[in-house]
Amino acid sequence: MRQNFSEDEWVTLLQAPMQALVAVCLADKVDPVSFLQELKAGIKLVSEETNRSDLPGDLVPTLLKSTAELDSQDPLSGEQLQLKKQFELLGLIQTFKNANEGKNAAISHFQKVAALLAAKVTGVEANNYKTWLMSLAQKVAEAQKEGGIMGIGASRISERESDVLKQLATALGL
Repeated sequence: MRQNFSEDEWVTLLQAPMQALVAVCLADKVDPVSFLQELKAGIKLVSEETNRSDLPGDLVPTLLKSTAELDSQDPLSGEQLQLKKQFELLGLIQTFKNANEGKNAAISHFQKVAALLAAKVTGVEANNYKTWLMSLAQKVAEAQKEGGIMGIGASRISERESDVLKQLATALGL
């Protein structure tokens, strides 16, 4: 499966989960602590995906294996590696002028992913990847309760996160 893609195309697919994380984390205007907690939870979720063996098709498992191989080449592991990824993601987020620019960049990235999948893999493989990617984005959105007072009245997915999820799904052609 890997041989179907150029190096740049493969990197685009590998970066998509983190782009989903960026879009979801930037969806709400929350306090810095909640933002960082959601970011941390999202990084953990993305890392946990590399251990899954129940995913259909060839593309997603191959991408996850590639991600795991990249992680294993890093001298850091466990919580240290997750912390490094958090700092890298914060560095990316800091390059944006505002949250909308970050969300729009993620949506644009998803459009590139959709075009790439349409050109390089079967419809079934493309759908498997898109469905997996959106389920991951959904899990990130659910990771931190939003709104409410002291947890009362808070929701798993805020209205803004729901809107971003819809925009990401539309960008993927779902």
